[in-house]
Amino acid sequence: MIAQFSISRLDRFEHARVVWDGPISVVIFLATNLDIVELRKYFERPGKLALYDSTTLTIVKPNYSLGTHKRYPINHLRNVGIQTASTDYIYVIDADFVPTSKLYNFARTTLVPLLEKATHPVAYVVPCLAIKEDYKGRYPDTIKELQPLMKSGMAYITDPRSGHGPTFTSIFTNTALLGNSPAYEVCYESQWEPYYIVKRTIPHPYYDERFKNQGGDKQSHALLMNAIGFKFLVLRDHFMYHLDHPKLKWTGDGLDQAKQKDYTYFSDYAPALERIFGSNYRWPRGCSRPLVQSFKRDLQGIGTM
Repeated sequence: MIAQFSISRLDRFEHARVVWDGPISVVIFLATNLDIVELRKYFERPGKLALYDSTTLTIVKPNYSLGTHKRYPINHLRNVGIQTASTDYIYVIDADFVPTSKLYNFARTTLVPLLEKATHPVAYVVPCLAIKEDYKGRYPDTIKELQPLMKSGMAYITDPRSGHGPTFTSIFTNTALLGNSPAYEVCYESQWEPYYIVKRTIPHPYYDERFKNQGGDKQSHALLMNAIGFKFLVLRDHFMYHLDHPKLKWTGDGLDQAKQKDYTYFSDYAPALERIFGSNYRWPRGCSRPLVQSFKRDLQGIGTM
């Protein structure tokens, strides 16, 4: 597991750290020159050092005199996490997400052998949902526990049209449709931003570091993965969920939240990929049975394995 965040997300990341039994690579960005003091205070609290056993912890301190540090270098931090990870298989998440408690063991015992035998690039997508802030019950750890929350609207898909819609979460929550298959195939769609488990030792691209703050940072990576020819397989028994929180600054104090971007997905990145891969760079190149977006989203054209 790989995660990056500023110190304002330390407490929230603990939810993911507790349920993940395997190695973790964490990159913490010091947004201000006072953050190191707060970081020391955090690790002086009882149990915090022990919580980070089996964790590779990297601290990134920018040059505050330049002013460029105010644009949160999200993809640079992800790449640092990948470079410092101790495993050949990586799962890049964000600090506000929590995977199911058995995902690590499933990945180690089932996904790793499948990735080893794969004859083409494969990414195993972990379905992503959100849970409303006012939910007071036990957080779901299985599909059975998740289903009533989805039906009641307490759990929901964020950005269901593009961001996470192509994952077809309605299929994975209806396990009767999938039989015993560990995953179902989906085709890439533009602006998709899935989280996935991949093998690092194959031609796995790094995240484009020209993206700062939020917006286009994950979408651009999925677009490149598709252009290279990755097949996307969605896990049917495991998921990750986002814990809703008050609308506070998403990174840390002192960071520029301006909407203006130095580098954008539509104006800069997509045209660049078109020049490299051709006009069909968004076509689902690795998909066994490509879907046509105008078709109704159902099981037609979706393969299982």
